[in-house]
Amino acid sequence: MKMTTLLLLSFLTMNFLPTQENTVTIRCELVKCENVDSLMLLQFNGLSFDLLGKAAIDENGKAAFTVSPQGMQFYYVGTQANDARPIILGADEEIVVSGQCGLLRSAKIRQSAINQQYESLKIEINKLQAGANKLVQDYRANMSNEEQLRRIVTEMKEVDEEKLDLLDSMDQIHPYLGKVVALNTYLSYQNFGEGYANEIEYFAKEFFRQVDWKDPELGYLPWVYEAWKSYTDVLTQTGLDASTHRQLIDRALAEIPADQRAYKLALGGVLASLQPKTHPNFVYFADRYVAMYQAQDPAVTDGLKRQADNMRAFTTGGVAPDFTQPTPEGEDLSLSDLRGKVVLVDFWASWCGPCRRENPNVVRMYEKYQEQGFTVLGVSLDNSRDRWLQAIEKDGLTWHHVSDLKGWKNEVAQAYGVRSIPHTILLDREGKIIARNLRGTSLEAKLAELFGS
Repeated sequence: MKMTTLLLLSFLTMNFLPTQENTVTIRCELVKCENVDSLMLLQFNGLSFDLLGKAAIDENGKAAFTVSPQGMQFYYVGTQANDARPIILGADEEIVVSGQCGLLRSAKIRQSAINQQYESLKIEINKLQAGANKLVQDYRANMSNEEQLRRIVTEMKEVDEEKLDLLDSMDQIHPYLGKVVALNTYLSYQNFGEGYANEIEYFAKEFFRQVDWKDPELGYLPWVYEAWKSYTDVLTQTGLDASTHRQLIDRALAEIPADQRAYKLALGGVLASLQPKTHPNFVYFADRYVAMYQAQDPAVTDGLKRQADNMRAFTTGGVAPDFTQPTPEGEDLSLSDLRGKVVLVDFWASWCGPCRRENPNVVRMYEKYQEQGFTVLGVSLDNSRDRWLQAIEKDGLTWHHVSDLKGWKNEVAQAYGVRSIPHTILLDREGKIIARNLRGTSLEAKLAELFGS
């Protein structure tokens, strides 16, 4: 075990004394709050915050709350949800929070061993995670060097052991913080992946190996939300098809009792990952969240339902919303003008290296299938008309093109939730979405399936 871990655990041992009466006073000492008359006490519930109380700020910038937490729980104190400081309550009789209104997320907490310990623990977790990430990058960069790979795998094992040492010690000394460590203890595939066909399968099954999902305290631990957001981010980045992606997340969620509050936090993390990526599975999991929590959180679920209904039109099986933009010749072209053909809507730009590298493959597919009813509609995220036209000519893109020349503010790209390019959407002859983000061999395979060759 490293010296930093030993020092941290020593600090924990000396300072943790749980409160007997389970009543905590939060004294807030604030500056620059002239335009704010009260503070809020909040608790995170999955996609939003529950307001538990308000405290007036006096002329000296002081405010106070008295809280009776059930065991150890995370709370937030702030002027609003996005200006709130997380605090662990349940181990101190009094806590002092000092900070500036508008910047309360970075407020200081005094007279609280558990919160100081938590800050130290976060540093240790981040350091271990950074080391693990660096070794994964080194491993991938040295795939052809067996000697280097052996060295890297050995170093991975050392980091794995440090994680397990920290988890074991924290479970014994401070079980509540041990839960935070458990949610951040993912061990390397290279050392623990025996019996798994590939790393994705191992990751999907083992990411939460150290977590006891039957523990009710997890329902008040925001790290559950963060861990599930990270888990879903990684699965999404692997490029899995929507069905496999959904099945893996469903399988992991099934480990959490559906009546536990932790399930709500986990599902919130999944949605927070999928929504900005406009992933097709956002609708699937949003529908579940609405069905399960509509009675508890009508305002949140109503907004989520609107988002899901909006996105439903952009997912597989939905009719792609129509749009109209100018062609290079200055004439308007609508997506619906191409109805009757299989259409690849290709979001790209002249300045996008990956787009330009993919263009030869799209050209080859266009030339192979255009006589069978396949066409491409390029939607450019260019600002410069000249560069747009030069790229079309240089890459031999002889299909349809449109652009409003607004760059990333292209209205079609924004409507379709495009946040990275190249981004493609394949439509059938009726304008229904067949698939999104097909490129390279996946595009070739899908077109071969559609056209029979």
